[in-house]
Amino acid sequence: MRKLSVSAIVLAISSIFILSSPAFAHNELVSQSPSGDSVVEAGSIEIRLEYAEEPIATAFGEGNLIAIANAETGEQLGPACARVDGTSMYTTVNIVEPGIYKILWRSASDDGHIASGDYLITVENNTGFETDQIGNQCFDDEGVELKVDTQEPLSQKIDQMSGFWQGLLWGVPIVVGGGVLGAFLVMRRSSNKSS
Repeated sequence: MRKLSVSAIVLAISSIFILSSPAFAHNELVSQSPSGDSVVEAGSIEIRLEYAEEPIATAFGEGNLIAIANAETGEQLGPACARVDGTSMYTTVNIVEPGIYKILWRSASDDGHIASGDYLITVENNTGFETDQIGNQCFDDEGVELKVDTQEPLSQKIDQMSGFWQGLLWGVPIVVGGGVLGAFLVMRRSSNKSS
């Protein structure tokens, strides 16, 4: 009976520490606009993400970010940035070309952890919308434009040839090595039979 009491106390105390751990305090995305897999008209599209709690304040263009990328090529269109208003994080992107786009986001929680994710939308251009300012246009409070080359992008452009070169880099040594090993085993077997 005494062992059971001590075990119960240890279990209760350890569960208090586990359940109150900061790992359980991540901010949760509760809704997004436009919603995932929705079809939207080309133009200036507001992207708004709602969280269960307010994201922590970070420097503009650093912690709380939204970006848009071409889903086929992975190319990020403009820098990543977002404004925070209570539990909302938002930005506006300009999209002209019809196609599938990936919205990428990163949010800083009050426990210091970074949450991130992405979802897809489809853009149609039935109105003939045109602009030279494609993607996310990010200006800080002083009007200084944030450039995509001054930050680590949330999306990397997919190099169509990288898979080929990686396959070649790994494939040739494996095929040559396998051939050499096979020849060695055949020669060894032949020499054992002749002995």
